[in-house]
Amino acid sequence: MTQWIRRRRWYLLAAIVLIALAAIVLARGGRPEVATAEARVGPLYLRIAASGLVENESADLAFQAGGKMVRLYVREGDRVAATDLLARASALPGLQGASGTGDVIQAPYDGTVVSIYLREGAIAGPGQPVLRLVSAGEPWVTAFIDGEDAIHLSPGQRLECRARGYLSEPWEIIVRAVGREAVPRLDLPGSSRQVRVRCDVADRAFPLAPGTEVDVDARVVLADDAVLIPAAAVMDQGGDEEVWVVTDGAVHARQVELGPNNFDLVQIREGVEPGDRVVVSGKEGLEEGQRVNAKSLPEPISE
Repeated sequence: MTQWIRRRRWYLLAAIVLIALAAIVLARGGRPEVATAEARVGPLYLRIAASGLVENESADLAFQAGGKMVRLYVREGDRVAATDLLARASALPGLQGASGTGDVIQAPYDGTVVSIYLREGAIAGPGQPVLRLVSAGEPWVTAFIDGEDAIHLSPGQRLECRARGYLSEPWEIIVRAVGREAVPRLDLPGSSRQVRVRCDVADRAFPLAPGTEVDVDARVVLADDAVLIPAAAVMDQGGDEEVWVVTDGAVHARQVELGPNNFDLVQIREGVEPGDRVVVSGKEGLEEGQRVNAKSLPEPISE
């Protein structure tokens, strides 16, 4: 008798659950739930984040003929002027390329001696680097940018760079030239292929020395006053792009013409008007004219 009572209670509980579920389905009218976003008008931005390197004209200087280095006239960190005498070597009989009068190294331009490889008394072969000179001219920043982002850059656009850290002071740089192909970084073996973008430094008080690694940031305008929707709302239908638009509680498919996108948002050139609500999630299995329960995603759409 007790077992029968327990079994009856379980049947009653199951019936209550089924009735509740049926009530929910009836309340919703059997409509699928979808999440929607409103098409809005505004600028479409592309955020670019890349690495970069501060560079300047530099060269490893060497004796043409070689010999024994008898005099080094500079130290690391010394500033020199063009044609200044930097080192002198005496001739060594039997050394290939050696001349009887010895050899000298002169500065090819104004600059700073940053490295000395050989000291007085060392034997230097022809063309063997003796010291490194960095030009006193204005430095530049080479940004290494993914090809799909670099196509949106052009000379004159303004970017920012920081000395490897978002808490550091930003410095404005200006695009001077965009490379024509994606190549690996010579200073970073194993790196992916990227486009080299040369940027001039806008501030003459730029303090970062050549060789400093930097973070490069940019916000590029892809389109002004564009009709924007989330890129996730677009469906590829055999080469045609469509979206579901919710009107009076029902969904309707619209073919659209797309403009540029920043992976989060996409410009709609035709097919959607400002204020239309497009289905972002829950698109699977929908049918033309089907009634749905639509809920709105948080607004406004962010860039």
